[in-house]
Amino acid sequence: MTAPVRVIASPEEAIAAAGELALIWARSAAQIDAQRRIPVDELKALARSGLLAITVPREFGGAGVPTETLIEVILILAAVDTSLTQIPQNHFDFVDTLLVAEPATRAYFYAQVLGGARFGNALAEPGRPSRRDIATTILAEGEGFRLNGRKFFSTGALTAQWVPVFGKAADGRILTAYIERDHPGLDILADWDAFGQRGTFSGTTLINDVWVPAAQVVDRGRGDPAILVAQFAGNQLIHAAIETGAAEGALRAAARILGEHGVLTDSDLARLGEFAARVRAARSLVIRAARQVDAVLSAAVPAAAAAAKAFIATDEAKSLSYELSPAIANEIAHFRVSSVNDEHRGLDRLWRNVRTHSLHDPVRWRQFYVGDFYLNGNLPGDVAAIVNRGGSPA
Repeated sequence: MTAPVRVIASPEEAIAAAGELALIWARSAAQIDAQRRIPVDELKALARSGLLAITVPREFGGAGVPTETLIEVILILAAVDTSLTQIPQNHFDFVDTLLVAEPATRAYFYAQVLGGARFGNALAEPGRPSRRDIATTILAEGEGFRLNGRKFFSTGALTAQWVPVFGKAADGRILTAYIERDHPGLDILADWDAFGQRGTFSGTTLINDVWVPAAQVVDRGRGDPAILVAQFAGNQLIHAAIETGAAEGALRAAARILGEHGVLTDSDLARLGEFAARVRAARSLVIRAARQVDAVLSAAVPAAAAAAKAFIATDEAKSLSYELSPAIANEIAHFRVSSVNDEHRGLDRLWRNVRTHSLHDPVRWRQFYVGDFYLNGNLPGDVAAIVNRGGSPA
């Protein structure tokens, strides 16, 4: 008998549920990585936890928690397993996408999420010069749309119930089609063979003559530009929270290992103290950016300028966390030199995971965008496109 899905009604309940799920995930994190096992049971636990529905609006039965709470949840989970924590990152973005969907579409998919369903993703394509320059097509046909294309880096799609797919319409718009995981013509390959983040199974997705009804297609570009930018910032902030949470987990591991050594040098303590201070700084930047996102989303009249600053705040958080987390995870190798305790086996995954995750969004570009904004007032191309033309971040 399948266990019922928890109904979360408040930020406090969401934080508590995250703590409970983290305890479950901690038991198998190293095993999933070592065995390259598809984390079926762990993702069922995620579904039962109710966390997948915490951003569903209250009027549809969800908790409607602010971005700050979502980020706190991500920080808790990432401290035990960055790989599993990355899986729902795009899920929350596609919950946000539904805010501009037709009422019936919103009601249907929110009910799916409240029942424990998760959205995967099929967005990225290799070799494209920009997010909006994609080859996958979504063409009107009858009472719906037909899609064809090939995607890669489809995090979470292999184990999801629904796979949102980005496609380019005949008029150039980027539309999002929500496709059932077992739909004929949708083929998700288990070909993810990465150095790190093994449990994400971010493999290839093939879309071959897939037809979906219009009720399963959303044009996010219809939304308010300021809201779109703020949502984009909030979703990208999850990545910074993953790295920051991982840094907190690695810091705790380093402290535990040092404590077991018995004899500590001044250098050991100084290095641990340095990292502790930098982790606190990274957490502060992540929470600061989340509050800026929430200020835009809750404003009576959302301001595009405030949304743009929230996005830059997100890049500031990334600029620190994307360098800090691999550095701390790398240092564990130094701290554990004299340890032969089997408890520490598998700690190498901490560095492999955060390094792999950080590479998909190069920190040098985040730092460039921050510098360009403060010196010249320029915004990243994706954000500028939304602000200037009301487009959608693809």
